[in-house]
Amino acid sequence: MIKKIYSTIKAKNIVFICGLGGDAGMTYVPNLKLFCNKRNMRFYAPSMPSFEEGISYQKYVNNFEKFVEHEKINLEETLLIAQSAGTNFAVKYFSKHPFNFKGYISVSGFSKQPDQLLSKNNQKLSVLESFYPTEKEYEIFKNLNFPKFSIYGGKDCFFTKENLKNYAIKIGAKEYFDQNGVHCTISENIKTHSLLHKVIEENF
Repeated sequence: MIKKIYSTIKAKNIVFICGLGGDAGMTYVPNLKLFCNKRNMRFYAPSMPSFEEGISYQKYVNNFEKFVEHEKINLEETLLIAQSAGTNFAVKYFSKHPFNFKGYISVSGFSKQPDQLLSKNNQKLSVLESFYPTEKEYEIFKNLNFPKFSIYGGKDCFFTKENLKNYAIKIGAKEYFDQNGVHCTISENIKTHSLLHKVIEENF
């Protein structure tokens, strides 16, 4: 097996793709922005569709592409971070439009629909149907030549540990598991924020 060799040049940008709900994951933005400023990295959090606007994979595509064009982002200088549904978008989109990122970190990435016993709001989350990557798309993304990491918790409110772990395996990521971690959208879950910063510091 050929060993992958990654660029030693550090990422200049961080692009954060949030989960469902427009501002879902925005609890990350103040922490990440401050963290990036201290490291002289440019931080971007593109706006994604809200439930009121209607959510679909194609709308995520439209918003993301408008963002990249408007900000003139060089994705090859970028560390991509995606959270929740953003992790499904990342795999599906970049298997079709591959870039040589500096790296990718998934936060609460899940490999299939919300687990029935955990989800109290499956009807609302049915919009995820258009987001799920195919096995071929997972395989393409896994083989893209940049380092991948996956952060997930053992007390996730929607997904089992097995579901979350399966995502990490499918993309070939190094796993960072927090037994007490939740779905990583709650601002009080400081441990997850600290773990995300740790992964960035150690690898980028």
